[in-house]
Amino acid sequence: MITITLLCNLGMSTGMLVDKMIDSAKAQGIEADIEAMAFDHADARLEKTDILLFGPQIRHLLPKFKTKYEGKIPVIGAISASDYGLMNGEKVLKETLAQLEASKQ
Repeated sequence: MITITLLCNLGMSTGMLVDKMIDSAKAQGIEADIEAMAFDHADARLEKTDILLFGPQIRHLLPKFKTKYEGKIPVIGAISASDYGLMNGEKVLKETLAQLEASKQ
């Protein structure tokens, strides 16, 4: 099971992207727990997160979270504005899973 957490201001618009990512994971037979939430409510979930993604609207918080969770969360990154705007959950999932695989080598 891969745990992916997407952070944004309120967790609402990012929730739509999560739905697309879940659909893509299911179609590929990937067992994944994917959830979106507000960045200020994420600490408990981050203890079990494999991939942490930031919505474009809060990407400025990325350095703060990298400092805090580097070495604990294998992949920490930002969702591109274009993939976010297009709600391209399949591409976001594919790219981040590739990063997770690369982090294991």
